[in-house]
Amino acid sequence: MAKRKDNEDESQPPSKRLRPSLHVAAVPRNENRPGFRAACPRGASGASTSRNTSTASNSLDSTLRHSVSRITTLAFTASKNRLKAKHTQRSHTPAQPEPAEANLSDEAGLQPQHEAINAMPSTSDEAQLYPESHTNANTAPSASAEKLKRQRNNNTRTKLLEWLSLRDATLDEILRHDGLGDFLGHRYCIDCGQEDGIFKCRDCSGGYLLRCQGCVVKAHQHLPLHRIERWTGEFFSKESLNALGLRVQLGHGGSPCSCPSPGPPGFMVFDTLGVHSINIDYCECPNDSVPDRRTQLLRQGWFPATFTRPNSVFTFDCLDTFHELSLQGKGNLYDFYHSLLRKTDNANISDSIYRYKEMHRVFRIWRNLMILKRAGRGHDPEGIGATAPGGLTVECPACPHPGRNLPDDWAQAGPLLFLYILYISVDANFKLKGKKRGLKDVELMPGWGPFVEENAYQDFLVDYIDQPEINTCESEHDAIVRAQTRCTPGYAVSGVGIVICSRHALVRRNGAGDLQKGERYSNMDFVIFMALFGVTLPWIFITYDIGCQWSKNFRSRMVDFPEDMRIPAETKVEVAIPSWHINGHGESCRKDFCLGYTKGAGRTCGEEVEITWSHTNALAPSVREMAPAARHDTLNDHWNAWNFHKIVGFRTLFAKRFEEAVLMKAKHTDVFDKFSATFPPAVIEKWERMVVKWEENPKAANPYNEPKRSTTLQDVRLELMQEESVKLVSGHTPRHKVSMMGFFSMGFNIEEQQFIFKTELSKTKGKKTSKQLADLEEKRSALIRQIHLWRPVQLAYTPHVATLLPLVHDDGNTNHLTDPESAPLFFPSSLPASVRNLPEIKEIHHVECCLREPQADDALTDIRRLRRIITGLWSFKKLNVTGTGNRPNTRMLDMYTRLHTKLQRAASRYRTAYNALLVLDPNGSWRERLKELNAADIRGPGRDPDDPEDTKKSKGRFEPSWIWLVPRSSSERGEDQTEDEFNDTMRAEWAQTRARKCRWSEEFLIIQEEMRRVLAYHEWRAKWWLEQAGRREDADPSVSSGISAYAHKQASICLRMGARCAKYWLPILHKHGVKWIEKYRPLEQQISLTGGEPEPKSESESEFGDDENNCELDVDERSDSGNIDVENISDFD
Repeated sequence: MAKRKDNEDESQPPSKRLRPSLHVAAVPRNENRPGFRAACPRGASGASTSRNTSTASNSLDSTLRHSVSRITTLAFTASKNRLKAKHTQRSHTPAQPEPAEANLSDEAGLQPQHEAINAMPSTSDEAQLYPESHTNANTAPSASAEKLKRQRNNNTRTKLLEWLSLRDATLDEILRHDGLGDFLGHRYCIDCGQEDGIFKCRDCSGGYLLRCQGCVVKAHQHLPLHRIERWTGEFFSKESLNALGLRVQLGHGGSPCSCPSPGPPGFMVFDTLGVHSINIDYCECPNDSVPDRRTQLLRQGWFPATFTRPNSVFTFDCLDTFHELSLQGKGNLYDFYHSLLRKTDNANISDSIYRYKEMHRVFRIWRNLMILKRAGRGHDPEGIGATAPGGLTVECPACPHPGRNLPDDWAQAGPLLFLYILYISVDANFKLKGKKRGLKDVELMPGWGPFVEENAYQDFLVDYIDQPEINTCESEHDAIVRAQTRCTPGYAVSGVGIVICSRHALVRRNGAGDLQKGERYSNMDFVIFMALFGVTLPWIFITYDIGCQWSKNFRSRMVDFPEDMRIPAETKVEVAIPSWHINGHGESCRKDFCLGYTKGAGRTCGEEVEITWSHTNALAPSVREMAPAARHDTLNDHWNAWNFHKIVGFRTLFAKRFEEAVLMKAKHTDVFDKFSATFPPAVIEKWERMVVKWEENPKAANPYNEPKRSTTLQDVRLELMQEESVKLVSGHTPRHKVSMMGFFSMGFNIEEQQFIFKTELSKTKGKKTSKQLADLEEKRSALIRQIHLWRPVQLAYTPHVATLLPLVHDDGNTNHLTDPESAPLFFPSSLPASVRNLPEIKEIHHVECCLREPQADDALTDIRRLRRIITGLWSFKKLNVTGTGNRPNTRMLDMYTRLHTKLQRAASRYRTAYNALLVLDPNGSWRERLKELNAADIRGPGRDPDDPEDTKKSKGRFEPSWIWLVPRSSSERGEDQTEDEFNDTMRAEWAQTRARKCRWSEEFLIIQEEMRRVLAYHEWRAKWWLEQAGRREDADPSVSSGISAYAHKQASICLRMGARCAKYWLPILHKHGVKWIEKYRPLEQQISLTGGEPEPKSESESEFGDDENNCELDVDERSDSGNIDVENISDFD
């Protein structure tokens, strides 16, 4: 193979790629693409086969096609069944409540007048909430799901074991392909039947068929890139169609030319099948319509390495394949290039080939052309040079775009104006560096993509080289502390700052810029203001991990920017810190910049930018070695692909978010209503005014600030000593002649003493000392005496108990009570039903029932009181005790142990009373307030970051334990507290509960509006593409045909993407009473996911270069579309 390199001189690349009318490599390339038959409409494989010039018999072709079809059907059916099984496992959405009220608490009385506001369900339908329907929200995976998971694992193991028994036979079949196979003993040519067939093609569907030299050349006249092998008598060796005499005619669509001109010898074609040496003939017909040689190659589907005297070309499929691999797997061109060489000659027996630099240059050009094509720049009469800043960036259809996807009266939304907030997130990344190599490079898309225009950016930064930045945040955030020092020697670029839409994670146009030293305000300001360039929305919401610092003077810093880059003064700008990063900030930041407390934030997280970095960080080893412009091109391309993949995932993502919003809105509304009912109405009104005032003026008193806890170590010690003194003073030995109330009082005391003694026994397990044994025996004897003194009183009120106590004697013998802690006390609630229902037991039955309910209430009061004390004690410890020595920590731990013991006693009293009530009055009104007390319920007040139960959910999903939703008794207030002081201790918790309810109510409406905007944007985009079809009136007719066809194809894809979303969303929205969906019913009917009439069969190229349907299989919940119809899956180039 020739080793001459291409001429390095290059002319300007063509402005757009032209599809050849009939290029040679089109058919085999599609036939050999992985998954082609499974992804194409039915009949595509047959159509490809019919284009093959092979002259095999009809019966054999029919057999082959039937076999392929059968295999494809079986494979796809198995895949579909696996998808259905996965869908079954994931379908754990709990029963949904009736649609809950859409209006927020401060929006009552609003009369919606425009389309988006009408998305709200009617108030009458929302008034009914069924909390019991939400009980499955946190349910662990069912046993059936776990069983299904085990079955899948076992199925894999079974299949492998099954294959082991077939391994030898399978290897034999593979080895059979290296021999003559079916032609052993009769090697006549399958076509002519006269000559010996010694050649076979590895890439034809009938690759085992043998042909003679003349027939194999004839069969591959339009398939010049297939790989041929010659039978030497002992084995098949590689052979080229070039050596067999095949010549490829250019310029006539494969037809013969009357004036052919031979191309250079050793002409090389790089394809996904490998590297090929081809004999080509250019067309030199003497007429003006003959294109130049560069154009002839492009119409063949071959991209020339140079544009003067090309000696090497790269097929469109080869370039497109690497493009997709790089976007999906972040692979580099070096590895892909050498994989092609190894696929051609893995043993390196032939002459070496080096075209890496040429391929690198061609791929940069190809990638740029594809971005321009998919952005519609080839349709603009003013040319590519008229591209607007950021005009090549894939935009987010879910974000608000006035004039595109917003209703006409959106500006009059009033209290619902938060539906049209632009949410953006800002962050910097210090992995995507760039080395300082002094390379001169060419920007192929200067400021046209996510990266800002470099020259203007650098000119602005000249005046801010050493700008000091003061940090006043308690967090000592690394972005501020190292703003002037965070750089790496030898690197010109220390990282990248980007701006994304924070709810959808799409990189915004002109939303990226290189950093030179740390995360300086000057760099980030320029990127932020460029990302917001041209935005006319009245409300912008910015999340930034150092937003507490960046927001302080950003208005004054904005004066240094050109007028057209400034945010209008009337635009409201909210700044918050992302939900995870805020945990590293100080107390004031956590209150003033919390997303959960900010009106209009919905359930915005702000951390989506970290997911974006996880996508691009894999490129770091490659991009740091690139020239500056090449680095920008690469990152721009990957961010565009990321944006498009996110758009494809909206279909399942938004449905999942909406279902969650419906559930959580109803749940937190119910929690808030119950919690508010535990306070006087005047207190609620006071707190409501405080919250509204703070939302309007952040400088007002913050309702989320908790009052300082005054609990100290000595306070707790004093309270415990006072309780001990009260018990000693009031204690007395029970008498035999006692009232019924005294009987129950004595019995309840024995119940508690039994629990205390059990606790003591559990603490002294194992080998005990003599003192421990003596103490336990003394306590056991005391408990036995109490039970013995109580029994006669019990027999006086419940004589039927005597039949249950056969060992009780009047002589006072207590030897039978060897385990008094477990001795049954036989209250009416623990008697057998036959005894408990006797008429003479009715009175005492009633009395116990009346006593057990207040006993449970009192125990619940003690639990809440002790939890408040413990919470205050730990707050005191964190601020004053931690790290000051062993003695204070030991005393604090001892105090906590005593409080915890009291807490467990109160919990035991409650559980005993609750279980008794279940027997005595199973259908009583007490069940509306009291519930079973689990260990996980004993928490609060508020969310404890050290409690595993609390940390299972984020702040926005946190639900207070039910023990705080039960109305409180006045006795729960401390003796030194006024009513207002006692209520104020719960004000912050009430405000947080209200905030959760409001944010989920906002999310319920925001996600609906985002769904509507996506559908409206796809419709607008389709119309936009149709408008581009006829704009190039001066173009060549053949070019105009391609321009029009591409525009109509893209319009169809946009409509189909919208239709798929409508098909998935509208039933869900209809179920919850959303009204605006009727407008999009026609869009829903344009596509059928599970049957119906098949759509037109065509190979279509997505606007962004990806198969919209196949890309869905890359996102989570990819099996949620139900049964997939192979006829409705299209394959986009």
